[in-house]
Amino acid sequence: GFFVYPILICSIVALAIFLKKFFLTREKNIISKGFLNRLNKHLSLGEILKAKDLCKSSNCVFGKIAYSILSYDGELKKELEKIAEDEGSRQIFLLSKSTELLGSLSNVSTLLGLLGTISGMITVFQVISTQTVVDPPSLAGGISEAVYTTAFGLIVAIPTFIGYKFINNKISEISNMLQEESVELIKKVDKTLDLK
Repeated sequence: GFFVYPILICSIVALAIFLKKFFLTREKNIISKGFLNRLNKHLSLGEILKAKDLCKSSNCVFGKIAYSILSYDGELKKELEKIAEDEGSRQIFLLSKSTELLGSLSNVSTLLGLLGTISGMITVFQVISTQTVVDPPSLAGGISEAVYTTAFGLIVAIPTFIGYKFINNKISEISNMLQEESVELIKKVDKTLDLK
């Protein structure tokens, strides 16, 4: 039936979003150990400018948060914490972008499957209404349309929903990890700059 094609499009889009998010949320894209070790080394030696340059050249998410922290030139620790929180929220928002679409595609696939079922049943009832003696093979088309679209809709919806929950949980873990690392970095910067 017709509704198999939009379900197929949903599956392709959902797979593309999942793979993109899976790649973006890998550890090396969030906070690589090599970057963290070099950053800590610069900070322990009091090399703030070298640490800033390292953060600026880094592609990892924490590098952007660390750069915003190290670029702070005020004297209040509370302001520094606010800057880190704002940048962290911005980075999490960028990571979360289009994740909700993944959840929506799961629902849409299910609904399209249901719509295909209704379409198939309409076909069956049209055959029944036009034939006085119903020929079973003439009903088969409508019944198969109803069954196939429901099955295909669920085959797409279930893995899509699992992928959505997986990415959501991963982003929550990343958010907590970034928060912890930001707090640690602020403590190190606080010692170096002696903030109030």
